[in-house]
Amino acid sequence: MISTIDILSALSDDKALILFSTIALGKCYDFKTLIKRMGITQSQYYFRLRRITNMGLVKRENSKYSVTTLGNVVYEAVSMVGTALSHYWALNAIELVLSSSSAADSMEDKSMLTSMLIDRLINDNQLKKILTNTPAASTS
Repeated sequence: MISTIDILSALSDDKALILFSTIALGKCYDFKTLIKRMGITQSQYYFRLRRITNMGLVKRENSKYSVTTLGNVVYEAVSMVGTALSHYWALNAIELVLSSSSAADSMEDKSMLTSMLIDRLINDNQLKKILTNTPAASTS
């Protein structure tokens, strides 16, 4: 059975992640162009392709690679990490303000402050939803 660690390991180097993302986005580069753009050898390309294929992230059909259903889910999760990183400073600011709030502040006040900060600093609706629906967002 494939584990989360197996999938993260298969995507852990930048070339594998670029290859996976290229396939997920449906960019159809010919083999030679792709390895040249990635700056890797043919054997390095096939090694990474075999790893992401063995993890069930991509499949080959009619001599073309495409993402699987699992691959789509993983791609969306990886994309969300990228979105979170693009909001790195806003997330840090929210964390800083919340951690500097007095312990005497009521749960309601912290919750309102969290909602206000998320609403003003984060412009991605999916990230907002994650932040407002997590136990960390409802301060304890």
